[in-house]
Amino acid sequence: MLGSIMNVVKTPAAAALLVACLSLACGVDAASPPPPVQPTMRFDPAADFAAWQEQLRARLIEILALPPGPHGPLEATIVREDETEQYTLDRVDFTSEPGERVPGYLLRPKAARPPLPVMICLQGHSPGMHISIGRAQTPSEQESIKGGRDIALQAVAHGWAALAIEQRAFGLRARPAVRCQDASLHGLLIGRPITGGRVLDVMRAIDFIATQPDLDATKIGCMGNSMGGTVSLYAACVDPRIRLAVVSCSFCVFADSWLARPHCACGYLPGIYAVADMPDLAGLIAPRHLMIVAGRKDPLAAFEGVEKGAAWTRQIFAKAGAPEHVELLAEDGGHRFYPELAWPAIAAVASSWDAKAEGSFQKTSP
Repeated sequence: MLGSIMNVVKTPAAAALLVACLSLACGVDAASPPPPVQPTMRFDPAADFAAWQEQLRARLIEILALPPGPHGPLEATIVREDETEQYTLDRVDFTSEPGERVPGYLLRPKAARPPLPVMICLQGHSPGMHISIGRAQTPSEQESIKGGRDIALQAVAHGWAALAIEQRAFGLRARPAVRCQDASLHGLLIGRPITGGRVLDVMRAIDFIATQPDLDATKIGCMGNSMGGTVSLYAACVDPRIRLAVVSCSFCVFADSWLARPHCACGYLPGIYAVADMPDLAGLIAPRHLMIVAGRKDPLAAFEGVEKGAAWTRQIFAKAGAPEHVELLAEDGGHRFYPELAWPAIAAVASSWDAKAEGSFQKTSP
C-alpha cells in the first residue's frame, strides 16, 4: 500500500507532508537519522547574492502560503487598559485577513521620547500573550515568567514600545478542545501551514505600527522564545521592515533540531528542508541584524547545531558585507530566554541605527 501511495507523490513538499502524517499516525521515531536530502537552494558563495536572496525569499513565501498584498483594512481598535508609573498599556485588536482578528497589548514607556522603536513580542507554546506583559494567572504561569518570558516588560524597561500579539492557536486564539497540533494539521489540509498564518499576523502588526504617529516604523524588532523565535525568524526573512530579529532557543540546523527530536507539528513547513536549511533561510535577513539566543543545555536544539548554523549564517552575512550583524549569545541553561545576555546586545544594535542604516526598510508585500 505504501508503495502505491508513494507513486503519486510528485513533489518534495508532498513527500514531506506525507512523511509527517505517517510519522504522527505510525509513531515513527523522531530521533532516527535525517533523510539524505540536499537542499536545492542552499547558499552558494559563488552565486549572485541578490538573485539568490530574491529567489529563496519567493520560494519561502510560497511555502508559507502568504497572500499577495495589498492586504485589506486593519479595522483596528485601541482601548486603554492600564497605566503604571513606567508605562501605559493599551489593548489592541486588528484584522490580519478575513476571519482573523489579532488581539494584542501595546505598551509605551513613559520615560522615552517618541517616536519610539517598537519590539514585536511573540510567545511560544504558553498560555498566551499575557505572559509577555508579566501578568500570570496561575502559579505555573509565574514560573514560566521566571524563565525570562516577560519580554514586553523587558522591552519597555529598555526604552522600546512593545506590541505583544496573540499567536494563532495559542491563548485567546486557541479553539476549545483543539490542540495546537490539530490546528496545525487543519492548516495543512486547507493549504497553509499555521506558521504562515502567524507570519502574516506579524506583517499586519507592522502595518498597524505604521498607523501610530508616536511609533517609529523604521525601527522595528521582532523577538520570541521557542516557537515565538521561529516565527520571528521567518517573519524577518520575508519582511524587510523588521530590522532586528531576536530568536531564542529556536535557531539550529534542521538535522540537529526538527529532524532529531520531537517537536509540535505547528513548526513544520512542508518541503522546507528540500529547499534550504535554517542557516540559509536566516541569510535572507542580511544585511539587517540577527541575534541568536541559545541555551547550551536546550533539549530541543543541540548546541553544536546552533553553533554550526550560526557560523554558516555568518558566512552568508559576510557576502552582504555585514558578518558582525549575526550574534550568537549562549548561556549554560535550557529552553528559555536569557534577558541578561540579550538586552545589552539589543541596546547596542539600536544605538547603531540612523537614517542611513543598512538595507531598505520600506514595505514590500509578498
